[in-house]
Amino acid sequence: MSGRHVVYGFLQPFGNAILPDHQMTVLHYDSAPPPDDVMRLGVKAIAVPDRFRHWLKRLLWEAWRLPGLIRRHGVDVALTVSGALMPRCPVPQAVLCQNPWCYHPAVHRNAHDRFKARLQRIGYGSAFRDADLMIYISNHLRQLYTAANPNSTERRHRVALVGLNQSTYEAAKRLAHLPRDPYSILAVSAMANWKGAHTLVSAVAMLHQRDIPAKLRLVGPWPDSDYEATVRRQIHALGLTHSVDILGRVSDQELHRQYATNQLFALPSQCESFGIPAAEAMAFGTPVVSTSSCAISEVCQQAGLFGPVGDPGWMSDAIERLMIDRGLWNQLSLAGRERAAELTWHQCFKPLLEIESLVAPKSDR
Repeated sequence: MSGRHVVYGFLQPFGNAILPDHQMTVLHYDSAPPPDDVMRLGVKAIAVPDRFRHWLKRLLWEAWRLPGLIRRHGVDVALTVSGALMPRCPVPQAVLCQNPWCYHPAVHRNAHDRFKARLQRIGYGSAFRDADLMIYISNHLRQLYTAANPNSTERRHRVALVGLNQSTYEAAKRLAHLPRDPYSILAVSAMANWKGAHTLVSAVAMLHQRDIPAKLRLVGPWPDSDYEATVRRQIHALGLTHSVDILGRVSDQELHRQYATNQLFALPSQCESFGIPAAEAMAFGTPVVSTSSCAISEVCQQAGLFGPVGDPGWMSDAIERLMIDRGLWNQLSLAGRERAAELTWHQCFKPLLEIESLVAPKSDR
């Protein structure tokens, strides 16, 4: 879902800017058509059967079928959103880079993950060398690509931070009157093991040892049921059954209420290319506690406290500071609202306008 938020978040204002002077064709799976606000721009949509969702089948389809489709539809430039190049593409390519997972060995759980990560690094390296334009959703992500390809140089790159939806700003304004729940901590993410839910649970236990009655709410799906079971056992073993709520997926309305009423947002993640929930929390004036080794510290800047990965002691200290120092809380809350106000889609999409420069003049075709 975060990938869809990013891609169509960019394409909606990008389409507004270039249509009808140019044409835009969106390639999508049968079961995942573009949202209505993108279709209303006048884009052309081409559906690809869902049987090509598997990465290997998709790669073969892209190599053997997509070049002909590009020629038949008179495409001048292609934007791929996978972080890698499309093979045998007959036109210049811009690559939107969103995924840092393959560059973090610590989050690869088994041989399958390591093999997949290796293939991704090969694909990303090829894009880094050969793409006509690389577009990263954070400087942190560009640094990962650059460090992994020390003997290569990009042709051209831009950084386009992810925007927040207008509905997020509207909800933040509408719910600004709600009181904060004292000593409450909110974490929002797909709760993979590298997001650090176990570190947060340990931090809450440390806070309880200091007689700070911290409460933790974990919002989002659990892609790994074994990890969820491990965290639930940890909660039970530490006697935190009444202090940690695992809420799973919630509606947008409930998510906004959680942002507005919890005292702070915390996510000790090892691996983030941007950190959309942290950015959304800022819009509600909710200070952020996270790690300095992922993009959240770049995105949230002066709106949070950032420290080492996997350190519940540091995490508990940072949370305690924000819970008891009202002046610091107010400072970070205000900084968060100001930073979030900069992350509108109208502003964030502008680096994509460089895609137009890849279109060859008609005399060169």
